[in-house]
Amino acid sequence: MNKSGTALLGLASAALSVTSAQASFSATYLGVGATQTHQTAYSAAQAWNSVASVNYYNLAMSEHRWDRGGETQIGWCVQVFQGLQVGTTYVFELVALELVPQSPPAPGPMGIMKANILRDASSRWLGADSRVIGSAGSANAAAAAFNALAWEITHENLSTTDINVGLSRLSLASGALRANLTGEAATIYANMLASLGVGGWQTVGCEGWLNSSAQDQFRVVPGPATLALLGLSGLLGRRRR
Repeated sequence: MNKSGTALLGLASAALSVTSAQASFSATYLGVGATQTHQTAYSAAQAWNSVASVNYYNLAMSEHRWDRGGETQIGWCVQVFQGLQVGTTYVFELVALELVPQSPPAPGPMGIMKANILRDASSRWLGADSRVIGSAGSANAAAAAFNALAWEITHENLSTTDINVGLSRLSLASGALRANLTGEAATIYANMLASLGVGGWQTVGCEGWLNSSAQDQFRVVPGPATLALLGLSGLLGRRRR
């Protein structure tokens, strides 16, 4: 998995943030893989530090299995308010991570800062197959923890473009996105959150899947696609000069 420091990550994000939908592809939803259900709430208007009362629902936090051209791939939900039907084939636009999720419904595209936090989380915790690393004995709890982290990053109203400030405002106990994780999932989530940004911000190639009427996804992309991402950064830099 290709990892680098903050400067390189910033270049890659700048390049990807100016791209629009690059290609369309079809994928058939096979259902969830590792999964757990936890109480979750999302109230789009709440500030990041709000503790106002919200309604909780039992939501599945899962890795999602897809048949894409005969290959089984794992995706992660970045859109709480939309769903998927098992056995249904969806047409997605392949886009930069910054451009998912779509709005409406909320929350809208995550943008550069959130995408950089999510890349760091993915670099540390997801393998090349987009599954949580080293989770064989705790796969369900680990999937729930990572899904909760992805939702917190993408759905929270962080109200900043400073990545370190944004990180400090991530909390499942307050704000727009909240979740009552229990047991092993809560422990794994705490470890994941505490790891973010440690030793410098890391990056890994990620792609967004965009569909106006279905749940948007993201996934880690294997090495060659990461190299293409960094190549795009170089092209943008030459254009600016």
